[in-house]
Amino acid sequence: MFPDASSLKKVILVVEDNAQVRSVISKALKLENYVTQQAKNGHKALEILKTIRPDLILSDINMPIMDGLEFNKRLSQKPQWSAIPFIFLTSNDAPEDIQRGRELGIEDYLTKPIESDELVRIIDARLYRSTEIKIAHIGQAYLDTVDTLANAIEERDKFTSGHVKRVTTYSLWMGKALNWPHQHLRALKFGAMLHDIGKIAIPDQVLNKTHSLTSAEWETMKKHPLLGAKILQGVSHLRDAIPYILYHHERWDGSGYPKGLSGKGIPVQGRVLALADSYDALTTTRSYHPARPHDEVIEFIKMKAGEYFDPQLVPIFIKIMNTHKQNSS
Repeated sequence: MFPDASSLKKVILVVEDNAQVRSVISKALKLENYVTQQAKNGHKALEILKTIRPDLILSDINMPIMDGLEFNKRLSQKPQWSAIPFIFLTSNDAPEDIQRGRELGIEDYLTKPIESDELVRIIDARLYRSTEIKIAHIGQAYLDTVDTLANAIEERDKFTSGHVKRVTTYSLWMGKALNWPHQHLRALKFGAMLHDIGKIAIPDQVLNKTHSLTSAEWETMKKHPLLGAKILQGVSHLRDAIPYILYHHERWDGSGYPKGLSGKGIPVQGRVLALADSYDALTTTRSYHPARPHDEVIEFIKMKAGEYFDPQLVPIFIKIMNTHKQNSS
């Protein structure tokens, strides 16, 4: 069953002891497609909050039984209420009330008598700001989740300490050089951080083997892109990262894995990450080779353009890496 239109409207709790003022505010907000709940003091408002969670609270300061300042204090003591956006109503002649409210952390005020346009403008702005904060918190929560997963990968593979962070840095340099928009850079960051997540499912005796892998062990290791993509398939906010995970070991000539794609049949996400991943793998010590100098690795990547790597992306990558190398010297 689909929700009716009213259930999608923002709900404003109006807390004001003057019934006429409450009515004027509620009518103005109704014209702007808001739904209002009304309470004549803080005590009544707390009762209403037991049954609904409004999107914003608009409260007078001076009220009988429980004033707005005490009401706000009660809200701050409850985690489920403390994050609700809050606007105080005050009189022109009450600067001390504004000061007391600011001491509680309230920055938004409406002064009586209230103009309808100003009322709507302030409420719209406060709700917009609240939405931005929520989005930022969600984004940070996603990043924290990804960071935790990335750390779990490195804790399992003792030969790749710092690999995820470096590959993420190199990949983002490439994305910015290619003028990718913000949302693509965000997916790139997540994809680079999680590109080896499939190694979580690789047995320790294979992942941390100190000498050459057998043919069977190598086939097991080559499954990690598929395993990683499978892990993230059910995580909606990380699906855009899957091409990085699935295709970063494909080669331009079709000799890579897991699907043996070639040329521009390899999604660009995989082609970009392949460069960053290979550069870091070659310039750091691994169980199967010592770290190689920057210049030597750059020559190798140049030589493998059109064989392992996208020949159009190689010059861009080399220019970026040389520039950063010079700047860090």
